Amino acid sequence: MSKAVRTSESPSSPGSAGVGTANARADCWPVELDDCLRAILVRAPGKESLAISTIRESHPELPEDLIWSRIVYLGLTNRKRRPYRRQEWTEEEDKILREEYGHNRASSRSAIERIQELHPEWSRDAIVWRARVLGLTQHRTKPHMRWSRTHDHCLASLMGCQPETIARRLGCSKKSVLARLRRLGWGADFFGGFKTKDLVVDLRISEGVVADWVRRGWLERKHGRITEESLRWLCRHHPDEIPFEALTPEMQNWLRLSMDYGRGEGVRNGGRQRRVVEADDLALSAQAS
Repeated sequence: MSKAVRTSESPSSPGSAGVGTANARADCWPVELDDCLRAILVRAPGKESLAISTIRESHPELPEDLIWSRIVYLGLTNRKRRPYRRQEWTEEEDKILREEYGHNRASSRSAIERIQELHPEWSRDAIVWRARVLGLTQHRTKPHMRWSRTHDHCLASLMGCQPETIARRLGCSKKSVLARLRRLGWGADFFGGFKTKDLVVDLRISEGVVADWVRRGWLERKHGRITEESLRWLCRHHPDEIPFEALTPEMQNWLRLSMDYGRGEGVRNGGRQRRVVEADDLALSAQAS
């Protein structure tokens, strides 16, 4: 029958930081295992993982944290923390990663959570590392863009364009554009368009009317704002929906000049239909004469 270490034992060692933990559970520690730990770590310094696994093979009832605490208590290591635990990956866990990890952020998170349900003691970093070993981690196709003053000037010159257009012209990702605008203090108004309350005030209509136009597809929202293109389409095709006579002269002029109010599809053809009609009239007149 193995003897137990007394709680009064306190050898002087540089690893005395683990004394409290080791003594707190010393009643379940076989004293002969101290010699086993010394034999392993004196012969192979830095092999704490080997020492822990060796003890666990003969005494599986001893938890790893207790063995580590005993190593620290005996002054057999200079480590500040316990060595990382090695995970034994099986085909089941690898299959979960191959099916879900790397498609998008949500699927990667789902794969990690599924594996942690099977192994609650495994860390997220260990699972991500395994995905990288399996080649499932997405890599950048382009190097990370460093924003310079020149880039900022180009960004400012593209005010009013959509994020996709800006990203294409600057040769970066949409996410990078949005992050840079936030850093510079810009909001969604950078991309142009109008807030609902802007239309309510300027066009003298209610929010319910704006919502109805959006529901009918007459107006389009992007990034929470009504696009200028959709408002111009509304002014061309449904001018009677706007209380034009109730608006200020300045707003009436703006709708006519900038939003093509009341012009319909004829504006897109640049008056070509009218010129064709005039030419036909001249031809008919020439034949009659």
